[in-house]
Amino acid sequence: MSQKPFPTETFVATVVQLMDTIQHNDANYTHDERVGRLSYAYKKAASYFAQPHVREMLQVKPKRLQAALQTITGMVVYCWVNASPELCAALTIHYTYTMILDDSEDDPYSSMRDFFGDMVNGRQQKHPWWKLVNDHFPDVLKHYGPFCSLNIYRSTVDFFEGCWIEQYAFNGYKGSSDYPDFLRRMNGLGHAVGASIWPAEMFDERQLFREITTAICMMENWMVWVNDLISFYKEFDDERDQTSLVNNYCHVGGLAIDEGLQKLTTQTLRVSEELVAVFKDKDPRLVDTMTRFMHGYVTWHLCDKRYRISEIHKQICSSGDPVKQSFCRYFDNANKVGRVDAAEWATPKVDDLLWANAIENIQPAPEPAPAQGGSDEKVEPEGLEGAEALKPTRDDGCQDTGPNKIGGDIATEWAKSIRHLQAHHRISSMCKAPAHGARNKDVTGKHGCGVV
Repeated sequence: MSQKPFPTETFVATVVQLMDTIQHNDANYTHDERVGRLSYAYKKAASYFAQPHVREMLQVKPKRLQAALQTITGMVVYCWVNASPELCAALTIHYTYTMILDDSEDDPYSSMRDFFGDMVNGRQQKHPWWKLVNDHFPDVLKHYGPFCSLNIYRSTVDFFEGCWIEQYAFNGYKGSSDYPDFLRRMNGLGHAVGASIWPAEMFDERQLFREITTAICMMENWMVWVNDLISFYKEFDDERDQTSLVNNYCHVGGLAIDEGLQKLTTQTLRVSEELVAVFKDKDPRLVDTMTRFMHGYVTWHLCDKRYRISEIHKQICSSGDPVKQSFCRYFDNANKVGRVDAAEWATPKVDDLLWANAIENIQPAPEPAPAQGGSDEKVEPEGLEGAEALKPTRDDGCQDTGPNKIGGDIATEWAKSIRHLQAHHRISSMCKAPAHGARNKDVTGKHGCGVV
């Protein structure tokens, strides 16, 4: 962890240069459209992750799952502006899985020993994350042609391997100058994101093969470098983020932190300029899709609280320096359109859906036998307050609370509670969740809301 103060001047100037280069002006949605799209994707994904088999296999703390889901919903909706609501929901689920894996500390060695053999022979994977992701892949890949689909799958495999490498907290050996970019390409999901911008219902990958290939190539670097640049502030003093790209540059190359940041800055601005120049005379649909993605991606970073850019804004907003004033204007404009209260769209919580599903699926216990002596008097069950007492305590917060353990031995509180209730109580219809059809209607929302 760096002992030097954060290089605010360099950071602010770089972000302003980036915004100037891409001519950032996020007009992707009206407020109502944005909320509608967020709500639809979130509710679909929340309903998916509330399935008992998904939660039981993932073994992720509810607080962390909720935070990951809200973060990824924002990223997908802000960036995939022209995609259908159904595709946005499918991508939200897929990229939430990747965020969960990124936070995991499980050693995958034993469960990956037979990965290739199981894959080529059509057997289910042993690693629980791969079981779930493979089950969901058809819902994602059905939206794409074969070339883009292969890129999405291959990049997901690379991402898994990159997360595996990161568990060793290895910055690279000194003098190994290629290592930082090697690792960042592995865990950046650049090819998956670059390919998933082009759904088959909108783009014929055979006719636009050269353009799509170029976009995947360039978006790989642009996306990860912009993320590394804007997240540099929140990672600067975070002990868990000391294998960031800038820190790895500094470690293998013997650079000062300012020099590492400058290297990232130079690369980010270069690829931004090239993207604008290369695609300016291409198919207008391509240009529109790329521009909306880039503007939305930057807006999402500036507005998502986890990146803490508001702290920089607060530090410099009273300055008369023209560069700092430009930074504040860009930040304010992005937040006018992109800062949306989660209460407007991120409901119900996944834990609430999970509990409702569990209660609905309880089978009533058999009627107790009559009391001895032939009396017709029935034995009343214990008070239903027992069910409420057994309900797991839910924390509505969305803060990061520690590493996940995927497929581990963490006790699932709701499952214990339900098994106890099944064994000892007869649950009346009064305590059941709403009917399945009615609840699904509420959860999934209306198709096509907020479509651009």
